[in-house]
Amino acid sequence: MGQGWGVRRVLLSVESLLSSCLVGGSRNTLRRQVGGDSKYEVEFGYSRAVRVGSIVLVAATSGSDQPEPELAPDTYAQAKRAIQKIKEALESLGFGLDDVVRLRVFAKRELGLEDFKRAYREFFADIRPALSLVYVSGFPSDKTILEIEAEALKDG
Repeated sequence: MGQGWGVRRVLLSVESLLSSCLVGGSRNTLRRQVGGDSKYEVEFGYSRAVRVGSIVLVAATSGSDQPEPELAPDTYAQAKRAIQKIKEALESLGFGLDDVVRLRVFAKRELGLEDFKRAYREFFADIRPALSLVYVSGFPSDKTILEIEAEALKDG
């Protein structure tokens, strides 16, 4: 067997666990979810965050304040608010920002990179999760500059 076999086996085990938990819906006691007050969560039928065992997946989160979806006009404020909302979702599921292992930032070209970095570093400078920045053509609201997804994992 090649060296990669062990890694593939672990990935298949994680994939199997996630599949069984996600398919099971409310029947599965390993699955917990939290919703915000976003109109999109209600309209589309999704959760802000889902915990399955030691993993939490947080949906793309904008910097809007709910229930009145006001957005700050600048990158710094939107990024900071989005990260605060992610933090709140994680904490409601027993996790914290220090458990975040990956962030995906979806942003319009108007993103002020220096302003984003400033907000990001306020929360993650010492945590240093994997980070991807993906440019997109737009969001449902023209005022949205960015949305952030997070993945968190607890050891053990």
